[in-house]
Amino acid sequence: MRTLATALSLRKPASRRLGAAALVLLFSGLCHLVVLLVFSQQWAGPVSLRKPITFGVSVGMLLWTVGWVIDRLPSRPRLEKSLGLSLALSGLAEVALITVQAWRGVPSHFNYTTVEDLVVFVAMGVSIAVLSVGLLITTVWTFVSPPADRTIALAVRAGMALVLTGLGIGQWIIEMGNDFFEQFDRVPDQVLAGEAGVPTFPHAMGFHGIQVFIVAALLTGLIGMGAVAAQRVLRLVVSGYSVMLLWAVVQAASGRGPLDVLWPGSALAVIGVGLLAAAAVQLFDSWRRGERSSTSEDSATSEDSSTSEDSANSDVDAEAAVPSAL
Repeated sequence: MRTLATALSLRKPASRRLGAAALVLLFSGLCHLVVLLVFSQQWAGPVSLRKPITFGVSVGMLLWTVGWVIDRLPSRPRLEKSLGLSLALSGLAEVALITVQAWRGVPSHFNYTTVEDLVVFVAMGVSIAVLSVGLLITTVWTFVSPPADRTIALAVRAGMALVLTGLGIGQWIIEMGNDFFEQFDRVPDQVLAGEAGVPTFPHAMGFHGIQVFIVAALLTGLIGMGAVAAQRVLRLVVSGYSVMLLWAVVQAASGRGPLDVLWPGSALAVIGVGLLAAAAVQLFDSWRRGERSSTSEDSATSEDSSTSEDSANSDVDAEAAVPSAL
């Protein structure tokens, strides 16, 4: 576990700045969760403390991950500093505005009721725009100058591509929310696609696939997989997760809830789960073989040590017997 924690650590100043912002947001999300549970507040609804919790945790994880990515890219101090500042400040501003609206008891999104609410929503749009540009630049950077480790490079490139996909789905959500407000002149309790489609489901999957890919890449290294085997496993993880994301988008766009799986489109989910399961089996098999190899080596070392001791004892006995014979 210490090795994994070391592998996830942040070293560059810009990365640490993003890590500090991430910790602030994660702590804020945890505090709001405690408040929600202690005071038995509702989870659902447009003015719930759910939003400071989910946005704090989600944006916090994203900022930490981008900091980790920047740590593994070739050093470019000026670009790193600009990205670190812009991403950290925009992420903090976005969650802060959402939190303020939650404590005011008014919706944070699609709220044009008063001038103050409109200003807050526009400010949120500006912060998201800055965050999106920073994420786009980081993505381009990973393709132009990828990390030296090919397995890590695959995880980072595929993950950042999914982050941009998540941003695109977010724009889709905003358009649907605005349409709802224009049609009914009120803020939606939850933005839905069709009757029951939940677009926030694929939105979240897009943002957090990169963490799955990075952890999978690190695990291949921690259990000692060769480069070829590690990349094969990671391709399975990337493929499986991407197919799952595609299924989530199709599920939402067709107006079906995440648990409404009894229809032909769920074949995509089955394929995705199958690919992820195949990756897990290969990881487990490699780990077991590594454990057996370690045990065999320890056994062999112990036997060699015992043999050496027996041989040494025999030599001592022989030397002791010579004077007796004389």
